[in-house]
Amino acid sequence: MFPASGAKEEKHEFAKMYQKTHGNIGAGVQNKREYIWNINPEQHVFGYGERVAPNQAARAVHSERFEASFPKTVIVKKTVEDMKSIAHDQLGKAKNLGQGAHPIPDDIIFGVRSLKDATEWNAAKCLSGNPTDRELRPDNDLGKSTRPGTRNIVRRTEDENRVFGCPSVRTDIPMPKLKSVADHQNYGDEPEAIDILFPATYTELGVSEVEFTKLRPRHEIESLFTKIGHSYKPGKFNAIFNRSLEYAREMNPGRSIPQS
Repeated sequence: MFPASGAKEEKHEFAKMYQKTHGNIGAGVQNKREYIWNINPEQHVFGYGERVAPNQAARAVHSERFEASFPKTVIVKKTVEDMKSIAHDQLGKAKNLGQGAHPIPDDIIFGVRSLKDATEWNAAKCLSGNPTDRELRPDNDLGKSTRPGTRNIVRRTEDENRVFGCPSVRTDIPMPKLKSVADHQNYGDEPEAIDILFPATYTELGVSEVEFTKLRPRHEIESLFTKIGHSYKPGKFNAIFNRSLEYAREMNPGRSIPQS
């Protein structure tokens, strides 16, 4: 098991004995049982050999193309083939999802025109009519309320220019000092649609439009000027304030402006 000189080659006759008694065959060595065959076992291959031919998958799908023949030509409508190219999956191709430009001229417009001629009837003519005879014309009060009590008919001459109904902006009633969330009236202090779509720069700072038209006392105005870096002596500031007070009264003759 442990020869003194290290590895030791086994003699050939000993290996033949172990091969016969124990079936000890080396790796990659053919097992020879000393059979008498009419063939050479070193060159003969046992089993069934399959003939390998290229393009077997293509032959299974298109068998008619590989048997010295061509598929039969079938003439169909182009619209049917265009529908199949979009609705069905193509073998070996990505599904057509309608991407890319359509093979049509740029001036092509799909659909049917709603009005081909100006003389054709439309919805407006169906309501108002277009008769040629005076007797066939519609009534003069077409589209107007004729029910008594529901018409804006005035009884006095001075009410001819009267506007009926309730205005959307209630400038005719005084605005409460503290407006409740349950009060849905618009007193003219709400912003317009353009102010909501395009708010001013100072809106992000929490300053509303009312702050610019709000009446402020003398000491608050002086404090604002001081904070922005414009300090005036009392005499000069009083002169500026009095001049501004006179200008405000000239621009708002009906508004009560306090002295201080």
